Amino acid sequence: MSVALFGACGTGVAETTETPDSNANVDAEAPETTEAESTDEEVPDFDDAEKALKSGIAYLDENKIAKAIEALEQAVEIDEDLADAHFQLGVALSLKESEEEQRVSDEIDPDEDSSSSAKSAKEEEKESDAAFKNAIKAYKKLIAKDRKDHRAQYNLGRSYMKLYEDKDARKALERAVKLNGEDVEYRTELGSVLIRLAQYPAAIKQLEKALELDDLNYRAEDMLAKAKAGRKRVNHVQKPKTRKSSGSSNSSAKKNTSSNSNSITSRPRKVDAPPPPKPKKPESKKPKA
Repeated sequence: MSVALFGACGTGVAETTETPDSNANVDAEAPETTEAESTDEEVPDFDDAEKALKSGIAYLDENKIAKAIEALEQAVEIDEDLADAHFQLGVALSLKESEEEQRVSDEIDPDEDSSSSAKSAKEEEKESDAAFKNAIKAYKKLIAKDRKDHRAQYNLGRSYMKLYEDKDARKALERAVKLNGEDVEYRTELGSVLIRLAQYPAAIKQLEKALELDDLNYRAEDMLAKAKAGRKRVNHVQKPKTRKSSGSSNSSAKKNTSSNSNSITSRPRKVDAPPPPKPKKPESKKPKA
């Protein structure tokens, strides 16, 4: 697992803890220590939350998930308001849960009905979800103290995304971009959540800006292609509907016009009856002389 994956989660570059060189006095021809043996090293008891957090990130970078969880749990126990520790703990727990789900999936007999067990697993809240919820609370506390803390806004948005609360994630990430629009990570992550919300034109705008800031941002480049494909797909679906509704409205309008014109022409016009002719006065005949 690369350092970049976890180093960008809000704490900067992870620092590795120094360990004594246990092989200093070993003969040079002795076999190298296996990975299984190297994992026997115990996680120290920390009295400083920041040190526990840094060690937890280092364990994550080495793919030592169990040790990372142990160190990060110490960090949040020492300081429950250490937001980054809650977030990183959520990441570690989600990796552990994914491994367990994969193992269970491999062990399931395809002939058995596993719908009931899958349903119960969904109903039960995951430990990682609880950790991300705690991260949200902690980041909100940081933002309440300093509303211009764009890094806290960014990580708040990422925490919401982990819980698939994409509308809240979009709001937090938009605030982060507004506070620091030159940060490539902020715009890339905002583009990601806009794609999930099917707001493709807005996603394209953010991802294009991210690529302007860093033309080697391959993640933004890949998502930009997805956003453009999504916009094309939506436009393709909407166009026939528009034509159909337009045609039907025109035909109905013509029909209404035709029926109205027919009703007007078929109605008999009212014509006033001519006045009765005036009776003629009888001509008086003069007597002949």
